[in-house]
This record gives sequence, C-alpha cells and structure tokens, in this order.
Amino acid sequence: MNPSISQSLVKDSPPAPLAGSGMEFWSLTPDMTFLNHGSFGARPLDVVAAHQSMKQQLDHDPFDVLVYRGQALLDEARSRVADLVGSDLDDLVSVINASEAVNSVLRSIRPRSDQNLVATCHGYNAVNQTIRHVCDRSGAQMRTVQLEPPLPDEAGLVDAIMDQVDRDTCLVMIDHVSSPTAMLFPVKSVIDKCHQLDVPVMVDGAHIPGMMPLDVTAIGADYYTGNLHKWVSAPLGSAFLHVHPSHQSSIHPIVISHDLGEGYQTEFAWTGSRDPSAFFSVPAAIDWFESRFGWEAVQAHNRDLVSWATGRLCDEWGVEPLDVPDSSRATSMRTIELPDRVKRHFDDIEDWRIWLRETHRIDAAVHDWAGRWWVRLSAHVYNRPEHYEHLIRNGLAF
Repeated sequence: MNPSISQSLVKDSPPAPLAGSGMEFWSLTPDMTFLNHGSFGARPLDVVAAHQSMKQQLDHDPFDVLVYRGQALLDEARSRVADLVGSDLDDLVSVINASEAVNSVLRSIRPRSDQNLVATCHGYNAVNQTIRHVCDRSGAQMRTVQLEPPLPDEAGLVDAIMDQVDRDTCLVMIDHVSSPTAMLFPVKSVIDKCHQLDVPVMVDGAHIPGMMPLDVTAIGADYYTGNLHKWVSAPLGSAFLHVHPSHQSSIHPIVISHDLGEGYQTEFAWTGSRDPSAFFSVPAAIDWFESRFGWEAVQAHNRDLVSWATGRLCDEWGVEPLDVPDSSRATSMRTIELPDRVKRHFDDIEDWRIWLRETHRIDAAVHDWAGRWWVRLSAHVYNRPEHYEHLIRNGLAF
C-alpha cells in the first residue's frame, strides 16, 4: 500500500457482504456498476413496492390520502424520522429535499445590507447559489471560507471558519459531510463557537441520515436538514427540516399556502397540492434496514468497504485521496484525485464520466474542485469489491 495514504482512511481487506443485501433486492439496473449512491440514492424493491402502493392509494382516492388520513400518515412518517435522527417530533417537518429546506430558511431570515452570511468552498453548489441569490437581493455580503489542499485538521477547520464570523454574521452555513469532497466537518465545535457570538448556524446534513449515527438535538444547530433518499434509500422527494423552537415562529415554507401564520408545523404540513407519497413511504425504508441488518451493521459495512476501495484504487492508479481529517473515516464516501492523464485525454471531467457510463457501464460522481479533477466513491450494502475492481481495470482504459 502507498505509505503516503493515511492508514486510518483505508482497510486492507473488504468487509463480508451483509446477508440479503445483494443487487437482486434493489431496483438498480443490473448492467450498471453503481458507485454513486451519494448523489441520488437507490431504492430496495420492497421500498419501491410500498411507494407504488401509496401512490396507487393516492390516485384511487386523493381525498382519503390527502385529507382524511393525510395528517396521520404525515405524523407517522415524521415520528419515525425523528426517532432515526434524534429530534423532538415538534421540531421536525417534511420537505422534498435539502435544497427546499435551505431555501425556506434563507428566504425567511431576510438579512440586512450591513450583515454577512458565511459558507465554505466545500458547500453544495445549489446551497451556495441560494446564499448568493439572497445576498444579491438584500445587499448582504457572502463570505466563502477557502479550504483547499493541503487541508487543516479539525481545529484548523474551525479556526478558518470562525475567522470569517463576526457579530454582523446573520447565518453560518456548514456541511455535515460535504458533497464534492466527502469531508466530515466538526459541526458541533463550529456551532458552539458561533453561539458564543449569538450567530445562528444551519447544517446541511444532506448525506448524514442513514450514513452515520445522528442526534440533531445534541448537535444544537439552529437549523438542520437531511435527505432521506440517499443513505436511508427512501423514495426521491423525502427529506426533513429541523428548526430549533426559538426560531420556529420566523421560518416559513418556500411555498406559502393557506395556513400562513398558523405555526411552523401547520404551515409546512400543507404547501399546496403535491404528491406526499415519497415521505409517507419513509417508514418502509427505515423498516427495511432495521429489520434486515440494523443501522450499526449497515454503517460499519459501508465505511469499511469504501475505505478498502480507497486503498485499492489509490494503489493501482498511483493517486491519493483528498487528505481530509481522520474523522472522515466514519463516512461512506471518499474523494480521490484522478491521474493527470485523464485531464490530458478529456477536455472536461464530465466527458470522462460520460465515457465511463457509455463504454464501461460505471456510474461514479466526479468533481472539478480546487483546480483538480476528483472521483467520489460511494458504498452501500449492495456494493461488492468487484464493483470497484471494475472501475480500477477500466477507468483508465482509454
């Protein structure tokens, strides 16, 4: 193994597959090597069936699902999500995705022109674009913390973020695990320091539910959002927003509907006619993992598999993973720099990704970040060592 690769980020051997986890239990097409769970997730067949059943009930009798049973179905799903993520039920509402949650919060806080909002260069582009939009409309300043290789340790990350925060900061936006770089941020430390200055914090935890143990209440963020279509493998269109009670009266959904002024829970419960079947099906996804494996086994398998794959790929390709702090070994994703010859052969990194899909039926996330090209590997229970070996053999075969 390449001695320069952090030993805490790799494993010498892959974990044993979990019984009942293979591709035959998932809706993914069998001819695609899918190493990109972190982008859109994937659904077990049982979850797809539960979702289709709910959609059928909605189509057969919309009034029954949306009105007669709607609040009970919503409350049941919210309760299961609250238990999973460590939230009080009254503090958690359903949204379609983390982007909707971010927009709801950012459009509600209404910064003044003499204030600033702080984010990092690791932030999800859609989130940072929303911050830019809000700042452009209000005249507030967007401060982007530049954290590029070589990256600091956790204490250095906190210091770099806090260097941009002052008493005129109206919000700090921080990823829990970043999308382009798969880095686990020390969110609790940032939140504690921001709160000493009375500065609120929103955590974009899009990847965290199902990937890692989560206790939203203990983290103490003013606002926290997470997607459920990723590592929980619920249907697309299922996510949550958690708002601390002290802020709930001032936060409104991005779509204002009949219940404006009726309170946080009531306003988010109905934002116009929409299909709520994805969120109503979340309990089926949670049940699938809990009854088959248990979350601890799922998370251990995934982090060990992606750690092993990181070592294999780096050894065979002669490259390095992004040198994130050792705490990122708890995640189910790794970001690895591509060899220079990929950049010499392709004009754009998306061209390499399309070539991978069309020529070798491999799907992996790619990023052009900090002036370098990266591939982000994901691991979930259906992935096997041979999936990563397929990428190793063919990813540079051009």
